[in-house]
Amino acid sequence: MSTLCFTHHGKARQQQRSIPPFVIDALTDYGDERFLGGGARSFGFSKRGWKRFSQYMGRAIHAYEKYRNVYLVVAEDGSVITVAWRH
Repeated sequence: MSTLCFTHHGKARQQQRSIPPFVIDALTDYGDERFLGGGARSFGFSKRGWKRFSQYMGRAIHAYEKYRNVYLVVAEDGSVITVAWRH
């Protein structure tokens, strides 16, 4: 995926929710993409996506397990609208 830029809201939510930039990169590289309508897309880890990310990370994945339930919403122009935790 091309380089993402952040809306003011997206950057604020990333900081408020303590989600590091590498998680956003991992979501776009290994997460599953869903089309939401209006050109927006969401990225989140499925079991298969998390497994691929785990294989890439190796043993270090255990330190990042808490980020398994993060998702990302991206606008049609590639700007990050929000980053959040699934509950």
